[in-house]
Amino acid sequence: MRIPATLQHYTVPATVLSDSREMLRERGLKGLEAVVVWVGNVVDDTTARITAAVSPGQIAYRSDAGCAVEVPPEALSELIEILPDDVFVLARLHTHPTEAYHSDVDDTNMLISHHGAISIVVPYFARDALKLARCSVNELRHGTGWVELTAAEVSRRFTVL
Repeated sequence: MRIPATLQHYTVPATVLSDSREMLRERGLKGLEAVVVWVGNVVDDTTARITAAVSPGQIAYRSDAGCAVEVPPEALSELIEILPDDVFVLARLHTHPTEAYHSDVDDTNMLISHHGAISIVVPYFARDALKLARCSVNELRHGTGWVELTAAEVSRRFTVL
């Protein structure tokens, strides 16, 4: 099974949001960006269920020019190898030191690249509770690139349980 390009709705347990925030915030306290991926199951052609937040192996950079974080290909391969056949990497979350926006570096740092992939940028190193309304939630549209979802789209497409 593959991730359908038609996914439009994601259910996310509140515990996954709090777990994500803790993993992201831990590195943020050191002034470093961090990455977490949401894994889960495809329910049907339009719906996915997020089941867990996972912190893959990653390398964070900090210099006078700014911050960045990347997941080396081998770390992504290791993660995918341990996932059961019906569990997929459905979204990527990472932090920024200030406001949430999808940067040019984020656009090219394709941890996930399927049509409809979700990339969520969490502001201020995740110092506050993780609320999707405060984040930059982006969808990959082949032929267009990463497109930021509106607040109404985020509210409609993500249900926190």
